Amino acid sequence: MRSDTRSIHIQAAPEKVVSFLADPRNLPRWAVGFAKSVREDDGRWLVTTGSGELVVRVEVEPRSGVVDFFMSPAPGVEGLAGSRVLPNGAGSEYVFTQFQPPGMSDQVFEQSVRALAHELSVLRALIEVECPL
Repeated sequence: MRSDTRSIHIQAAPEKVVSFLADPRNLPRWAVGFAKSVREDDGRWLVTTGSGELVVRVEVEPRSGVVDFFMSPAPGVEGLAGSRVLPNGAGSEYVFTQFQPPGMSDQVFEQSVRALAHELSVLRALIEVECPL
């Protein structure tokens, strides 16, 4: 299974970055190529993507900075996008790893990799500028 790992420096305390990422409602704000909208339904987070709706579960360990995104496009099927926020000087380093799931074409995975580079820039801008939206 192929994977891709990217990182970006964010000029904000790790706690602030983890808190922003831990809230699934923020996904459409920063993961603009992935999440078109998000809603809570019966304790689950449903994310509308360009390919349809899927369940997203976010597991957070604030002390270690782990923020993992588990995506389930169908019952019994779950993929992982793992991430971690690390202290880096006065700011944070955000490291994000995505995996190419079985059935995803190389072309689609490469598009996702390119989209992530843009999304990480959006994330940094939102956190550093403290956009009120």
